[in-house]
This record gives sequence, structure tokens and C-alpha cells, in this order.
Amino acid sequence: IKMHPFKTQNVTAYSAALYIMPKMKNLLTFILLIIGLKMFATPQIPDILIYNGKEYEWSGYSPAFKYFELNNFQPPEKAVITTGNYSVFIMTYEIIDKKLYLIDVEIEVEQESEYGSDYPPDLVSKSVFKNYFPNQKRVLMDFYSNVQVIPYGEIIEVTKNDWTDIHWEDYLVFEIKNGAVTTEFDLNYKQFKRLKRKQFAAFKKTSEYPKAIEAEKENIESSFHNPKLRWDISAVFWHHLIYRKRG
Repeated sequence: IKMHPFKTQNVTAYSAALYIMPKMKNLLTFILLIIGLKMFATPQIPDILIYNGKEYEWSGYSPAFKYFELNNFQPPEKAVITTGNYSVFIMTYEIIDKKLYLIDVEIEVEQESEYGSDYPPDLVSKSVFKNYFPNQKRVLMDFYSNVQVIPYGEIIEVTKNDWTDIHWEDYLVFEIKNGAVTTEFDLNYKQFKRLKRKQFAAFKKTSEYPKAIEAEKENIESSFHNPKLRWDISAVFWHHLIYRKRG
């Protein structure tokens, strides 16, 4: 693996805005804000989700990294680490027939500059999916259960009482159980905000809420070094989404 310190990416820092809320009334909101600001400071090349034929930036915990870790899959020697991609791999997922699949794995490699060998090499993306899955077209993420939030569209700023609240225009929300999408929403930011408040209020009333806060505090302390490998703290916020809805 090579380190390429001069490569940066001008990618949208979606995590910051997703978790900024008008008033920090509780510890969880504070933690969400800190997570967002940390990721805003070091934007990374995002993983990709293909849904209904469209590409979206994957937000938060990326499950294929856990799969690679469990199977001890190592990056090729020619893979380049950059300031825009400390995780080395760039994963592409697709939801097909309501199931979440990994369909591609890319790395960045050096290539001779188009201006000649006297110039620093260019970085280009290269698929290495077949290196790890030579006989498969896609891999079902059947170990993964979570509520996945994918913000997309334009960024909207709403100012009220001298506080600016930042949103994305729209949000995809998926409840995933063992790789299967059991529930999905496509919401504008006002609908998303209402749903978020409703689910959080319900979750705060459960006995699991204080336990989740402590667990996530430990996660933050132990795994800030790699955003893609960190368990997505939004799972706490959205915990039991459908269960609470039915209850």
C-alpha cells in the first residue's frame, strides 16, 4: 500500500449536516453533533449506493468493511492511501429485489500523468472486486442489520431565532434486517425531521436508551480513526424504527 499525501477530495460532508439539530437538549444530540464535525474536518471519498437505477453517496457505517475484516481480506500492494480515502477501499452497493448487495470494490492506483513522466502520477480508480470474489457478480450483505439513512439533493439552510438548521433536500431511509430491506422511505427534509423527532421521543422512553448512550460513547472513544469502520451512531437514534411505529 502506498501513501499519497497530496490527494484530497472535495466531497460533500453529509455527516455533519445530517446530525446538526436546532437545540442540544440531550447527550445523544451532542454526540451526533461531534460525530458530524469530526467527519466534516476530514471528508472522505464516499462509498456508493445504487437504488432504483440512481447513484447515492452511502452515509455512515459501511458493512462490507466488516466483511473484509472477518475474512482477512487485505488491499493489493499497488493500492494508494490518500488523505481523501484512508480506508483504501471504495465500496459500491446496490439494492436489488429488496436486498442489499456489494457489487463492486475499488482502490486508487497510480498511473503515469497524461502530461508525461516528468509530472507527478495521476490517481485512477481500479476495480478489484474479482480479486476477492472471482466467481460472484454480487455478494449479499446478509450479516447486516441496521437503519440506513442516505441524504441526497441540495443542502437547505433554515434560520430561526438566530439558529441555522442545515438539511439535505431529501432522505432515503431503509430498515435492513440480515441484508433484506424490510421498510423504506423517500422523504423530504420536513417529513424526515418529523419522523426523526417521533422515533427519538419513543426511543427515549425505553430502557434501552441509557444503555445505548453508554455503548455509543465507548464506540466513539475506540474507533474515531476510520469513519467507514465505525458503527454508525445513527443506529442508536433510529433503533427499533418499525417496532416503535407499530407499537
